[in-house]
Amino acid sequence: MKNRNYIIVIVVCLVLAGLIFYATRSNNVGGIESLESGKLIWVKCSNPDCGATYQMDEKDYFLQIHEQTRAHPMALQTPALVCKKCGKESVYKAFKCEKCGTIFFSGAVPNDFADRCPVCGYSKTEAIREARKASPGDS
Repeated sequence: MKNRNYIIVIVVCLVLAGLIFYATRSNNVGGIESLESGKLIWVKCSNPDCGATYQMDEKDYFLQIHEQTRAHPMALQTPALVCKKCGKESVYKAFKCEKCGTIFFSGAVPNDFADRCPVCGYSKTEAIREARKASPGDS
């Protein structure tokens, strides 16, 4: 009788796990399709002869990355997109410093916040953390 109860509990748990898996995987909530068109992000060409910086639609950026990843599934890093200016596959997502306006790649300052500006040293992530420390009761 005791073993039968354990088996029933296990079967119910497996059925619930299957239903949860199906419910969360069957729709695109949280995927690229859930991104709104019109939100712009900064990108930068890593080709030293070019260095172009421009904005592009975030959804378009991730759709292109998705296509590149499908074309090269064994790649170990984010694939580059084709630059509008030089035509080479050398464009990556970038940050724009809110203080000085410099456009730079993530991690430009080694062993620091990914959004640390290499020119003026500002980091939005650090500023947010410092603001939270200053007012711990408001979190």
